[in-house]
Amino acid sequence: MYITEVIKITPKLIQFFLQKIGVKFDSKKLKKIIDWGFIFSEKVIVKLDKLYFIYFNFYDEMIKNEIILADISREKKILHIGCGSIPATSILLIKKIGVQVTGIDKNPRSVDQARLCVLKTGVSDKIKILDGDAKIFPVETFDIIIVSQGVKPIKEILEHIAKSMKDDAYVIFRTSSSPNGEIDKNNLFIRDIFIIDKVIAQKKYALLISIMLSKRKT
Repeated sequence: MYITEVIKITPKLIQFFLQKIGVKFDSKKLKKIIDWGFIFSEKVIVKLDKLYFIYFNFYDEMIKNEIILADISREKKILHIGCGSIPATSILLIKKIGVQVTGIDKNPRSVDQARLCVLKTGVSDKIKILDGDAKIFPVETFDIIIVSQGVKPIKEILEHIAKSMKDDAYVIFRTSSSPNGEIDKNNLFIRDIFIIDKVIAQKKYALLISIMLSKRKT
């Protein structure tokens, strides 16, 4: 019982930290702390499928915002890079609008766990989970490409996407902003390889932002 209660409050603790304390941290350090928090929560919850809803609830508002941001509709073909052991983004997109999603991760164990999670949540007909290296994974058939925070090496991955994506596709890049809400200096390189269309602050998550990017025409 004690372990279950700890797991239930972990996402709330992460959210409290982001909103009240995280804004005081340097964005680079904050990103490392956030990444650790998500990894810890995921590793624990993935072993207890009855608690998947905790992880889904944490992502729910973010997904709603991104659906509006990129005008994601049922007919769009979605790729989620860095789906992790609990592919909450992919599953919530399916449950909310019924899209077809492909999730990839470079960690074979995460892929196995994600496939089991998909099976247990009853969305196997709408999602593929693949073991894939995002630096070389073929992206040219997708309409929306979502890149999770913490995916590495991010510059190489985004450069590959920029070269290979179709002309009318969009990228949603999740990352930490600077303290004033602008794109952090460590991510300014995206201006050279994409057109920045919109930036939405995920206010529930302090400095987390979702950036919508489109292909730079040559």
